[in-house]
Amino acid sequence: MAIRFNSCIFIGLTIAIISLNAIADFFVPRSKIWANANEKLGTVRTLPSLQTRATPPLQPSTLHLGMLETQFFEYAKENNWAAIGTVHQNQYTVHKLQPGGEGLYALPDHKLIYVRGFTANIYFESDRLVGIRLIPDNRDRPLTAPELLTLVRAWFPDDVLSVIYQVTPSDPRKSIVETLIGTIPKVFEQEFGQISLPFCRTIVFPSPVPVNTLSTCNLNI
Repeated sequence: MAIRFNSCIFIGLTIAIISLNAIADFFVPRSKIWANANEKLGTVRTLPSLQTRATPPLQPSTLHLGMLETQFFEYAKENNWAAIGTVHQNQYTVHKLQPGGEGLYALPDHKLIYVRGFTANIYFESDRLVGIRLIPDNRDRPLTAPELLTLVRAWFPDDVLSVIYQVTPSDPRKSIVETLIGTIPKVFEQEFGQISLPFCRTIVFPSPVPVNTLSTCNLNI
């Protein structure tokens, strides 16, 4: 009887252990799943790190007196200017170009002006920009004095510039006949002011000074 009783106890314990192991095997994987689920719910998701540095927004190209000839032609190429002709005189060069019509914003009011209505003679001395002469283009409407000075501010936002121009007194719109921004080399002076009209002169300062449309006129240049 004692042996049979012990055998029954041993068999009962064995069955109990096997049952407990089965229950443990059943619950442990689920507990792991719940733990993983809780980790996912509590984890802060982040974007992968970028491989390249962020670049600032594109800035519009501008001009400045003294810029290299190669720098100017980078601007011209970027804005689809067309070459018409080139003349060299010792260390002086003039390039005649047709502007591409790009839109520029003049500070401080961000007034939009389009680079059109003229052809441009670009003057260089020892490969440095010294001046620009604008001649009306019959294919487009010529600039008025306020438009011209707005263009000068947009083109040269950081320079103090002398601007000389001619207007037809009888024109109610006061369209610009010819313009010189900056200076013209002496070897090319005979090209400027061939039409017998009075000249006007104004000085354009950088922003925030307003563009001065009150010019001194009836000058002999």
